[in-house]
Amino acid sequence: MASVLRVGILGASGYGGAGLMERLGRHPHARVTAIGSRQYAGQGVDACWPHLAGLFPDLVFTNEDEVIAASDVVFCATPHGATAPVAKKALDAGRYVVDLSADFRLGAETYAEWYGGTHPHPELIDEAVYGLVELHRDELVAKRLIASPGCNATAASMALAPLAAAGLLGPSAVANVITGVSGAGRSTSGPLHYPEMDENARAYKPSGTHRHTAEIEATVGRVLKGGKRLSTHAPFEPYTVSFTPHIVPMSRGILATCATRVPEEGLSDEAVIQVLRDYYAGDPLVRVQDDLPQTKAVYGSDRVVLSGRFDPRSGHVLVFCAIDNLGKGAAGQAVQAFNVSQGFAETAGLRLEGVWP
Repeated sequence: MASVLRVGILGASGYGGAGLMERLGRHPHARVTAIGSRQYAGQGVDACWPHLAGLFPDLVFTNEDEVIAASDVVFCATPHGATAPVAKKALDAGRYVVDLSADFRLGAETYAEWYGGTHPHPELIDEAVYGLVELHRDELVAKRLIASPGCNATAASMALAPLAAAGLLGPSAVANVITGVSGAGRSTSGPLHYPEMDENARAYKPSGTHRHTAEIEATVGRVLKGGKRLSTHAPFEPYTVSFTPHIVPMSRGILATCATRVPEEGLSDEAVIQVLRDYYAGDPLVRVQDDLPQTKAVYGSDRVVLSGRFDPRSGHVLVFCAIDNLGKGAAGQAVQAFNVSQGFAETAGLRLEGVWP
């Protein structure tokens, strides 16, 4: 593979697309050669993204065919259902594809159950690798189709996976997640309108109705079956997780609090934290700490911050995970998986520090 790859971004006028432009624009082995958007077709970058004005002076938004033709690797930050046909077109043209939508995260039957309808290209599902790098790093090498995980699924899965590997899961787990408004995308609606969102917090799609539930249960089920180094398509039994997200009035960030009741006695806060440290030892984007994580610490970054506790009164193990939903939850994670697949340094183009205050 060439030392510098031509990279195209579809859905470049959405938040995920902007994050990809930021990271790939500073990547030592990538050159952004084409960006796609129907809404901004024919216009320059600054028409959509004032913060990127001047950084891509020769680029204008164009259509998917031109993006594919001008690229070695195509990043798709496009809606589920609409992405699979584009990915098929890019793969047929000999391109690598990193998909930020949900189209290749699940098996065809599970996809139909959670997203409705028949999958547009089920023949490609077995080719896709789930892009949660910390669990699928070895499997990602040289793969042509990467299915980047959902933001909420990333936070909850990274919290629960170490417990699964250590035998510290009860019969089921509860995952409560707070998330910033940008997770809903760039378009607005009544509940996301500023006067209704400000000074407000609400739960939505609770207890098994949110689509990311399927990803969380699949990931935890894989760990229970196979440990840390996972295969996307290996058989497993999904583990039951009651997942409820809560939207809060901040622009970005996710904090997951995951709990499961275990029969073991004699656990401690320190023992749970050590389980996390052992599991993620050597992972460059993961920090395990004694203090409870907070979203401000990862604001604008591509890192994961974790901590854990044991409640002896109730017998619950708790793990807390903070990520930026647009960083490790979207663009940062996609670029991280791209790096691993192409043999680049895992953190190339990524941001390790947050923005404070």
